[in-house]
Amino acid sequence: MLRAAERSDLNRLEQLWLHAAVHSHPSLSRHFWLNHSRLFRSEQRDCKRCIVFTDRHAAVAEAFITITVDNRLAYLCVSPLFSSCGIGARLMSAASRGLPELRAELLRENLRTRYFLQRHGFVESARYYRAEYGQHMLLMSYRCSRSGQQRR
Repeated sequence: MLRAAERSDLNRLEQLWLHAAVHSHPSLSRHFWLNHSRLFRSEQRDCKRCIVFTDRHAAVAEAFITITVDNRLAYLCVSPLFSSCGIGARLMSAASRGLPELRAELLRENLRTRYFLQRHGFVESARYYRAEYGQHMLLMSYRCSRSGQQRR
């Protein structure tokens, strides 16, 4: 089931984010990401929309997507139990509905997310080096149709 995120989801969303960040970025330590939890919470609080997926048998969030006020896909995190089940695609479709375009910034080493975004119509539009991460950031974007589905 997809639903809007609630304040009571924040701790669970942070757990999902931390797990995804640590496992998607082998060059950066868990401690590094823990130091970024304040930024995560701030972006969750100030986001344009955050949609969560819950299993039909439980109310706990098992995946979520966050879109910022400037139409940036800030977070798309799926519990390993629900990975490769189409949940990310469902979240992407729901979150992009009514938006003219989306963009995403991700670390070059985050291959799984890069390939997911490419399969869903995102294209790399820029690349720049971030010393904080010790690697390049990729800027990716795509235009949405009126229904929120990718244009072909």
